[in-house]
Amino acid sequence: MTTIATHFAKELEQLHKDGYVLFKNVLDRGQAAALKEGIRQAFEGKDDNVMMQGPMFERGEVFEALVDHPVISAFIEEVLGSDCQLSSMNGMRTTRNNGVSKWHVDEALFFPLPEGAEIDASIPMPVFLMNALYYLDDVTEDQGPTQVVPGSHRAGQAIRHAEEIGEYKGQGALSILAEAGDCLVFNSQIWHRGARNQSDDPRYVQQIIYRKKFIVPHMTYDINGAYQVPEEIARRSNSRRRRLMGYSEQVF
Repeated sequence: MTTIATHFAKELEQLHKDGYVLFKNVLDRGQAAALKEGIRQAFEGKDDNVMMQGPMFERGEVFEALVDHPVISAFIEEVLGSDCQLSSMNGMRTTRNNGVSKWHVDEALFFPLPEGAEIDASIPMPVFLMNALYYLDDVTEDQGPTQVVPGSHRAGQAIRHAEEIGEYKGQGALSILAEAGDCLVFNSQIWHRGARNQSDDPRYVQQIIYRKKFIVPHMTYDINGAYQVPEEIARRSNSRRRRLMGYSEQVF
């Protein structure tokens, strides 16, 4: 019997080596168009400099279904564990001359290393936080693609938020030129940014960030939670989606 682990063997190898995987055609064009329209509506009346709106699962079942996408959520769970949860779910719109253009890692540098030190290449880096970006437009260089530095999740170096960055082990910035319906999944520790959009067309992306359960207090359905998923959404969700959105009876 084929297991999830063997099914994703190639993708897991790339994630641990390069820090990212691009999944092709996980949405059809109709799904991508519906999500794009939902995000467009979420930004109505907002200034062009506003680039994120969420949580998008509150805006209809087309977004709810993305929480536990059968391919992407299965891969995420293979990496983060079967008890992982959402951290956030933001619709993103990048207009002309805008972008999340500073190089960064998400949240924090989890594994700092002294200058010159390296982790043995045979040891996979632990992963605490993963980002999934569903592209809802065909992304060209002009539209401000997501850019990553392959392998830099292993660098263990704090990077200063800057418009430009150097190489890691001879590898410079790589633009992810994707098609509508593709999904980029990456380790939060990889050096990345969203380049500035130089076109006249807004670029729409659906972002979902997942975390290991022990670092998700703000999405947990308990008295310490700062946010709770609306009950009508939770009631119509399957068990996996409920757990991903923080409705978990497991304490440890």
